[in-house]
Amino acid sequence: MQFMCFLKARPERTGAFRQWFLESLAPRLLEMAPVPVQRLIVNLADCPPAGFAIYGGAEVTVGPQYEVILQVWCESGADFERLLAVGEAELQEWVEVLHCYRITETEVLHKPDLLVGKPTPGYKLLRGLFFHEDMPDSAVQRSWERHQHLAVKVHVGLARYVRHWVDEVLSEDAPAIRGLSELHFPSEEALLERYFDSPRGQEEILHDIGHFIGGGTHRFFAREHVLKPA
Repeated sequence: MQFMCFLKARPERTGAFRQWFLESLAPRLLEMAPVPVQRLIVNLADCPPAGFAIYGGAEVTVGPQYEVILQVWCESGADFERLLAVGEAELQEWVEVLHCYRITETEVLHKPDLLVGKPTPGYKLLRGLFFHEDMPDSAVQRSWERHQHLAVKVHVGLARYVRHWVDEVLSEDAPAIRGLSELHFPSEEALLERYFDSPRGQEEILHDIGHFIGGGTHRFFAREHVLKPA
């Protein structure tokens, strides 16, 4: 099972939070884990390239702007809770917002040769999605599956594309997203110059996602650090 945690530091801790999480807490979660951890990734927030605005900045966004996203694979929800308990006291000291989800991922595209390095090169973009409320899960999943073919065609700079379905919202105060998109571009050039293949492709994407996506959380631009690979 995969679990994803979105974190925002207390205001007085913001400056040091990302490096503390990456260099101190996350390694200790692995070293002191009371349960098997199959895989662990730390995504640190990064600023997008200057002047870069997807869809002209017209997206509707809700929720906080996170600073860290943790992805961890465990055998069960109980194992995930036991793992987080290792750092519970420190998390309470450092963290203002902690939103956790249990998810299932569908990898649509992966070009591993473009993503070799530590940290992983390029920009990883993650965004929580709100689908139209009157659409049942089955209809959303069909629309999203159809959309993935257009996305791969138009987002020509992609090295990896993953659809994440939210199976369970684990935090009471977390945004009730039903999915997460993940787009990974292997370089700044790929992001800036090849996010879309053409203005027409951009219009096609915007039109298509309007059929099933009603909004989302703030888009998270990340540097990916794989602490334990699959």
